[in-house]
Amino acid sequence: MSEKFDVIVIGGGVVGCAIAWYLAHFDLQILLLEKELDVCSGVSKANTGIIHSRSYWTPRTLKGELHLRSLPWIEQAEKELDIEFLKTGALTVAFSRSELEFLKTLKRRGKIKGAEILTPQEARTLEPMLSDKIFAAYYDPETRVASPFQLNLALAESAFLNGVRFIFGQEVTGFEKEGNHIRIFTREGEYLSRWVVSSAGLSSSYLAQRSGENIPSLRALRGEYLVLDRECKDLVRHVLYPVPVGETKGILVSPTTDGNILVGPNLEVAEDEDTSTTKEGLKEVEEGGKKLIPFLPVSQTIATFSGLRPTSPDRDFHIFFSSRFPSLLHLVGIESPGLTASFGIAEYTGDLLKERGLKLSEKRDFIFRSSFPVFRKLSWEERKKLIQEDADWGKIVCRCEEVTIAEVKHALLSSPGASTLDGLKRRVRVMMGRCQGGFCGMHLPFLMAETLGLEEREIVKSGKNSFYLGKETKEVRSGAPLY
Repeated sequence: MSEKFDVIVIGGGVVGCAIAWYLAHFDLQILLLEKELDVCSGVSKANTGIIHSRSYWTPRTLKGELHLRSLPWIEQAEKELDIEFLKTGALTVAFSRSELEFLKTLKRRGKIKGAEILTPQEARTLEPMLSDKIFAAYYDPETRVASPFQLNLALAESAFLNGVRFIFGQEVTGFEKEGNHIRIFTREGEYLSRWVVSSAGLSSSYLAQRSGENIPSLRALRGEYLVLDRECKDLVRHVLYPVPVGETKGILVSPTTDGNILVGPNLEVAEDEDTSTTKEGLKEVEEGGKKLIPFLPVSQTIATFSGLRPTSPDRDFHIFFSSRFPSLLHLVGIESPGLTASFGIAEYTGDLLKERGLKLSEKRDFIFRSSFPVFRKLSWEERKKLIQEDADWGKIVCRCEEVTIAEVKHALLSSPGASTLDGLKRRVRVMMGRCQGGFCGMHLPFLMAETLGLEEREIVKSGKNSFYLGKETKEVRSGAPLY
């Protein structure tokens, strides 16, 4: 007999985890199902990580409404999740008089204290590396930057602390009514819940269709990025946008919470959810970045990647109850600004469920999350104290990012913990530095296997069959230290 839940959330991206986190504030039995082996494994893992201000909301759309609804949550989320939203501000740059009107629109739309339209000289006072061809710039002091990984993981960890269960490797295939409950079928099992929220990213339209909805399939739009080394961290201090042309905000240059600089994204239709990068696409990204920063140090590129956006035909969010299953709520077409809007989406989802009959009785003992120390950000005194308490704090396994064995073990043994190399990478930044795993990539599979009680050959990079190690080619001397 299946265990019954009050709410099952399908999808472990930033929106799914935000919904689980929001509902965890109430006395509910909640389960989150994710088809991959970890949270933050789909759309949410590859984006710019910008918390857009009021200036950049889209009027007369649900995405715009939920964008604005999300902004008041930012300070509360920082406290509850113990996470940093870096307040960088932003400059949107016009290169001609005709583009100036868009800057005026942003200023009118935002009504932000301290926002202003700058002359080229004023803009370059804020960003000395800006192109000398700019005509004007709109300064928005409220834009923030988040780590998409850390936000997604913090939401998941906080939800877990407050009673949400997570089950991974569960690809949902269908639904069936069972009294006033819904039975969810996956490739691995069955689950029963009174309410279901489907927030499945690129699979969201497919699941809506599986529940009987006649809606068009989502289109996957791909955007490619360059990642510059932390040596370039002082290149820009604000998020830099061009005036947008077409369907996106354009190719931007942005600081990150970890010191790298991101350049991108471009925009193209992805076939079969293809996340590969192309020579032509990366060249387009480079040229777009150099339009803003002519002396962009592309030689300092340490990685490239692409992300996908699940876009509906009208480019809006669609949140609706199933016509066949009255307690099944679908979230379809949640693309940019999905990360910004995630808190507003979560609150809106709770309101819709409450209107349908879900009882929301607030918990009195909601637990705030405490983040784990990051070794490279600590003072020498703080480092010394931790090493005295646990020698693993003094053993560096990733030299580029100064990640210790203590941090790796915590990431593996926390809940929900990393079960893949990519999951470990997103939690503690191993394999994210200049050598991209050239050093730590040799040692991590053995450390993971030892910590998790697995065989080395069982360690996977991301998916179930992406085994990191093949057959042995030489004998390893017994007792030789690997890290």
